[in-house]
Amino acid sequence: MKVRLSLLAAAFALVFVGASASLGSVAVAHGDEEATAEQQAAEPATVNSVKSDEAHYDYRAQAGDSYTKMARKAVQTYGIVNKIDLSGAKIVYAETHLTKEAGSPSLSVGQDVAIAEASVKAWVEKAMAITAEEEAAWNYYVQFVDFNTNQVGEPRS
Repeated sequence: MKVRLSLLAAAFALVFVGASASLGSVAVAHGDEEATAEQQAAEPATVNSVKSDEAHYDYRAQAGDSYTKMARKAVQTYGIVNKIDLSGAKIVYAETHLTKEAGSPSLSVGQDVAIAEASVKAWVEKAMAITAEEEAAWNYYVQFVDFNTNQVGEPRS
């Protein structure tokens, strides 16, 4: 059943239904566009700052994934493909700045994420140029990071 709600009605429904969901999970229609909560859940928005003709890394959020983990995977993939040896501190540096650049988005399971290869390249180059003192400071965070990104952004069986 399709429900047409204004933003005010959607907010009202959230308050009185006691839902903890955000407006993005409530059926909200504008003009002639209608969508049900089921349709929106089936087709989550893409986190994408990539131009259509730009090379990018594509991921689909799984339970437990975050934008930071996907940025980490993109940085590691870029390093492997381009034969760049990145220390853990430099990976953390690049992933942190990529995530901040993207606005630190939260993700929903099934949400598609595209990370521009040009952004990854730029932050990897900046990471390679940090001083030994800066690297030592970033190295503090390495102990808290799981660098195994094999399952990040991938379907889990």
